[in-house]
Amino acid sequence: MNSAELVDSFVLHSRPFKESSLILDLFTLDYGRCSVLARGVRGSKKNNKRALLQPFQPLSISWVGRSDLKTLKQMEASKPSFALVGIPSLSGLYMNELIMKLLIQWDPHPDIFDVYQSSLMRLSTKESPSAVLREFELGLIEELGYGIDWFHDIHGDAIEADLDYGFMPEQGFVLLSQAPQGSLKAEGRHIQAIGNRNWQQSGSLALARKMCRTIIDPLIGFKDLNSRKLLQQTLAIR
Repeated sequence: MNSAELVDSFVLHSRPFKESSLILDLFTLDYGRCSVLARGVRGSKKNNKRALLQPFQPLSISWVGRSDLKTLKQMEASKPSFALVGIPSLSGLYMNELIMKLLIQWDPHPDIFDVYQSSLMRLSTKESPSAVLREFELGLIEELGYGIDWFHDIHGDAIEADLDYGFMPEQGFVLLSQAPQGSLKAEGRHIQAIGNRNWQQSGSLALARKMCRTIIDPLIGFKDLNSRKLLQQTLAIR
């Protein structure tokens, strides 16, 4: 699958290959996640391509090749880089790692690409990283087919603000009295707030984080995410 035309892309991760090259893990608008070999971009001070091959830099890229690992043909910056430092930078790296773990190669997800790009924009404008990450996770979960009905329980009854519920993964919410032992507990008002993306409701972000983790962790084989660990450690220090 060659890309003769330039494709909107972001570098999710890069790793050295032989003496002077890099293997780039990309997230692209038209082709989803893919890997590209960038030849000769390491080691030469005259080569300014390396400076562009960083996370959060919008790129236009083309490649050639018949195998799953394509060879970079052309590359240029399409927009200025999103300037992320500190917690916003770690948040962006967490989004990158989620995409790496949850999306298969050559499977386009233009809606996720749009949410990813807008999330980087929001992080660069000092918006709450917690809110940005929760909305990114929720959008990712929805796109992958694990969306949650935030307004009805599994029986079709409306979620009520003053009732307590238990969450059953891959099913939904039931009244807490009907939930299996050990189920994640959720107040109705928090469930409604998440559905409306109302993060002003105290407790809604905390519940959304627990809900997303309950859904995502099995999908990644309960493996530790380096970016998540760094994010948690940094937030704990502050």
